[in-house]
Amino acid sequence: MFLTMSIGCTTFISSGGGQCNTCYSDLMQHTQLILPWPPSVNNYWMSSGNMRYISKRGRVFRQAVAEECATQGAQSLEGRLAVHVALFPPDKRKRDVDNVLKALLDACEHAGCYESDSQIDELHVVRQEIRTSGSCTILIYTL
Repeated sequence: MFLTMSIGCTTFISSGGGQCNTCYSDLMQHTQLILPWPPSVNNYWMSSGNMRYISKRGRVFRQAVAEECATQGAQSLEGRLAVHVALFPPDKRKRDVDNVLKALLDACEHAGCYESDSQIDELHVVRQEIRTSGSCTILIYTL
């Protein structure tokens, strides 16, 4: 659970989604999403010579995020942003939580949740319990 969250969306994040009845949604613009498990940064980028490009796995993930954002009604946010992420890994393998963030944040940018991930001033990440196939919940809100 995000103890440092100053808005009331800890219910959404810690439960992995669902309707948040304690959210102070009228105080700020925000988007809450449930997304598939992202590929690690090691599987997101490929290189060939001097060229770097997004792998097929990365492109599939970006498309899945774009579809989920459209389905879940994500809005495009402007200005300075904070992002809270809860990761629900697919298995017990050791993972660095920061290795999945680049793919996740880039995919949200590509899906139109914000114009650039350079807008993000606060980033909070927590690893939660294991879930089959893995998933993540993300709360993006204006500061």
